[in-house]
Amino acid sequence: MNDGPYSPGAPALRTTRDDRESVRWRNGQGTTQVVAETELWRVSIADEPTSSTFSVIDDHDRLFMPIGEVSIELTGADAVHHVVAPLETIEFPGEWAPACRVDRPTRALNVMVRRGHATATMHFGEPPRDVDPAALVVLVDPATEDAVLLPPGCVDAAETAGPCAVVTITTLDRP
Repeated sequence: MNDGPYSPGAPALRTTRDDRESVRWRNGQGTTQVVAETELWRVSIADEPTSSTFSVIDDHDRLFMPIGEVSIELTGADAVHHVVAPLETIEFPGEWAPACRVDRPTRALNVMVRRGHATATMHFGEPPRDVDPAALVVLVDPATEDAVLLPPGCVDAAETAGPCAVVTITTLDRP
């Protein structure tokens, strides 16, 4: 299967906030800008209104990181409550669709992978010097939202001005 610009050995790809189009969430309560996606995973940056509910995305796992200056409160129907501080990551199943509240509108980095077919990690820090040659790496500057995508086996240097959100996606198999 060909993942186009994300195929093993493809060159690095850079995108900016201005390059991306906004699309509606599945539940229609907000918008997101897709940074990169295949049928097995998606990396996007969402506008987080002051009050909304996450869309249910069955059979997927999610990673979520506020990239604005305010914490985001997530509360599920099961009464599970999390306060996610800026640049911290929370992981949860796509079937959990928590209510989301913030003091003022902000933005958040979202990673969704199809469970059993891909895995992902996300953290804030320095770009990695050594990368798993089978993994796709996405580096996102939280201030500018510029992104650098390094496909598996990409030999291009990970050039960023400093700490960033580091997303690593590994495809396990093909459906």
